Amino acid sequence: MTKNPSACLVILAGGQSTRMGTDKAAINFDGQRLIDIIIGRFSSKAERIFLSARKDYETGFEVILDDPDTPDGPVGAIFSVAAMLRKVRPELIGFVTIPVDAPFAPPDLIERLTASGTCTVAQDLQRIHPTFAYWRCDIVNSVRDKHDHGERSPSLHWLARQCAAELETWTDEKLFLNINRPDDLLVAERHKKAGA
Repeated sequence: MTKNPSACLVILAGGQSTRMGTDKAAINFDGQRLIDIIIGRFSSKAERIFLSARKDYETGFEVILDDPDTPDGPVGAIFSVAAMLRKVRPELIGFVTIPVDAPFAPPDLIERLTASGTCTVAQDLQRIHPTFAYWRCDIVNSVRDKHDHGERSPSLHWLARQCAAELETWTDEKLFLNINRPDDLLVAERHKKAGA
């Protein structure tokens, strides 16, 4: 498949990994680091890939650090990416985010999330998954401008509501499995052996 020139992918790899106890991006799964699995799956589908992280993990991709005046957590990462792209890549309307710890992420994620042209969040039949989403820079920047910095750190669910994000549904919940804890890694390994 040819690259989508309007598709920018941001891999979310800046978390503290406290529940896992080690840097999730570098965890070996099925013979590869988790970050390399994501890059391999989506490099042919995005024109640009950025890392929302503290280092590039020797991938060669540009790192976008969180702005110091943004909330902690993934909302701060989304705010930081949208602001940076507005400055250095204003032709990019938006970006797709994916967490680094999702080895079964659907290969059609970018195409389906960007199809409507507005903010869109992935969901399965059980719940929404706002780390898998398409964020329009103008909408995110507008939400950030209105956000009270004195408030506690908001969630991605909050950001999705503020952006009036649409929902795109996949029926297989295993596609959105996150490896947050050692037990999750065992579950993922079982899914892999079962041909998930």
